Amino acid sequence: MMKNECCPICSSENLINRPETLRDSDDIGVLECKECTHVFLDSFDHINDAYFDRGEFLLSKGFLQSIDERMSHYDHENSERLDRVGPLIVNKRILDFGCGAGALMKKMAPLAKHVEGLEPTDPFREYLTKEGHTVHADVSELKGPYDVVTMFHVLEHLPDPKATVELMASLLAPNGLIYLEVPNVNDALTSLYDIEESRKFLFFRDHLHYFSRTSLSKMLSGAGFTSNTISGHNRFNLANHLYWLKHGKPGGHTIWNFLETPSVVREYSRALAAMDMSDSLIAQFRVD
Repeated sequence: MMKNECCPICSSENLINRPETLRDSDDIGVLECKECTHVFLDSFDHINDAYFDRGEFLLSKGFLQSIDERMSHYDHENSERLDRVGPLIVNKRILDFGCGAGALMKKMAPLAKHVEGLEPTDPFREYLTKEGHTVHADVSELKGPYDVVTMFHVLEHLPDPKATVELMASLLAPNGLIYLEVPNVNDALTSLYDIEESRKFLFFRDHLHYFSRTSLSKMLSGAGFTSNTISGHNRFNLANHLYWLKHGKPGGHTIWNFLETPSVVREYSRALAAMDMSDSLIAQFRVD
């Protein structure tokens, strides 16, 4: 197994081994760059084209037995994503990079001028193609130009996220926008509550990267973007965190969702974002 010897974001060799282990592998460790604070797996060898094509990646969730179940499970989250990007995509040409089974694509279509997807996982792409959607298997098939490229929790799965962002930028129309969301390594479950079980859960083979504000900003500036906006966002809020504290496992966002109201979610999310303890980071940047 080939081990990573430098940071994939800033190329520094000033790395340390973190104590965490992966929940699904005993052979892969976790590294942290002391220069840009990026956290990443010490090997990416298990990631290849076949890993995505066969559906081993996105179809690995045992509690979701079909595409319809997957669409239903993530419907609320994709509705929330549409609330955020909706004003940005009206009458625009859109690429949803890593579109999965197309839940967000379908929600964006009535607002946008044209929507395409990129999805290497065969079952999802075949499903969407049969429904009449334009979905590409590989970046080499993309033509552009696109007014907006959305990338929701995609870059953490790719060996070279910087090169991917650079490529997407080259496909943008003038003043085009990239809107991306990635995991925040400074998640409150580990940084604030320090829940041992969550540390064991956090790291797994599918996630090659765990960004910090510093490393995400470093990646964008290294890709040539001189201005960008980075903000915190919580996919999982108070109910989820209280459930982790009580039971040491995920699922509280659905089991204990009665604890949350829109105002509670809003204020709790705002407080965590102010302390850089959101579970995700959002970056928006334009190409002149």
